[in-house]
Amino acid sequence: MAAEIVKILIAGPVNAGKSTLIRHLSDTEVVSTDKAALDDVSRLKAQTTVAMDHGILHVADDLELHLYGTPGQRRFSFMWDVLSVGAAGLICLVDATSEESIAELGYIYDYFRKKTKLPAIVGVTRQDVAGAATPAEVAERLNRPDVPVMACDPRRKEDSKVLALSLFELILKGQEELEESDFF
Repeated sequence: MAAEIVKILIAGPVNAGKSTLIRHLSDTEVVSTDKAALDDVSRLKAQTTVAMDHGILHVADDLELHLYGTPGQRRFSFMWDVLSVGAAGLICLVDATSEESIAELGYIYDYFRKKTKLPAIVGVTRQDVAGAATPAEVAERLNRPDVPVMACDPRRKEDSKVLALSLFELILKGQEELEESDFF
């Protein structure tokens, strides 16, 4: 029997850890479209995603989470639209050491919420750096009380897996609520 495939979108500002999360979480070789950063992003990192990253997390014999990472730059937002087609949920990552990243998270989150009604969760990265905003502080600034916000180190598979499985639980809960409200 073929495994059920659930598409998860991973979005967030530049340098939030999207590609890192997919590389460390995927059980398969990751498809990556990283290119040399030529603009002001080069101050943050040498390479940047220009189309997508893709990896697969095997949750069980009959369940795979297909992870699609979006570019973090607004100029590639057309890929946000392309990649969101068929997605079941959204993970947003944010760099807790960067005020710009936290502000941009609000824009990116709102962008996806206007176009989709995907269940979402926020992963707050770089918690190991002194002065980083806490998940509670990010949640307060995001001002979306319905969205779970949690710490995540995308370099650690277990942290990333907790984030992905927490989102999967939200997806299942949403499906159950939809079935309960169905009067057919």
